[in-house]
Amino acid sequence: MNRKEIKERALSILENNFFRIWIPFFLLILIFCFVDLLFAFFSFSSDLYETILYLIVINLFVSPFNVGLCYLLLKIIKNEKYNYKSLFKFYPKFINIFLINLVIQLFFSLGLIVFVVPAFMVLICYSFVGFVVAEGEYSVVDSLREARELIYGYKFDYFKFLLSFFGWFLIVILTFGTAVIFVLPYFVLSNTIYYNNLKNKKLNI
Repeated sequence: MNRKEIKERALSILENNFFRIWIPFFLLILIFCFVDLLFAFFSFSSDLYETILYLIVINLFVSPFNVGLCYLLLKIIKNEKYNYKSLFKFYPKFINIFLINLVIQLFFSLGLIVFVVPAFMVLICYSFVGFVVAEGEYSVVDSLREARELIYGYKFDYFKFLLSFFGWFLIVILTFGTAVIFVLPYFVLSNTIYYNNLKNKKLNI
């Protein structure tokens, strides 16, 4: 996978879609604010109980939105017509999406118990599960399998791709988060293009 070409294409798309791409992220921030306000009205018997419940609620609210975002990003890089309503089109499937994320988080936690590397490999293996769900009518097991098979043989290449953004992530830290305004859409577009190129390569398109 040519990282330079992927990044150049991402920059080209970002140039004409900067504010359009930021709209979903603003909506995502509003979702987090809504959940925070919701929890502010309730008191819980323990911090652990509140934390667990908060993570479950966030997962239920945010996970379907993230799949919708994957769907929208694919439309943008393919230069196809899209509607922001598509960000919410996967909420009827929230149970399946929740279960997919739950399994990944379980695998990640088990990997973390063993060592950091297995946990990181879990994240690599299922990096594109959101796109897989956005593009296909798969069950929980099939979605996880499809995502795992897609990245098979390209884990190290994708790791190098992620590593190529290290400098940008460092700039975000050095600018106290200000640079995220540019880096976030640049990264998600690049990641979407990488997924699409990898899928086409696997399908020999």
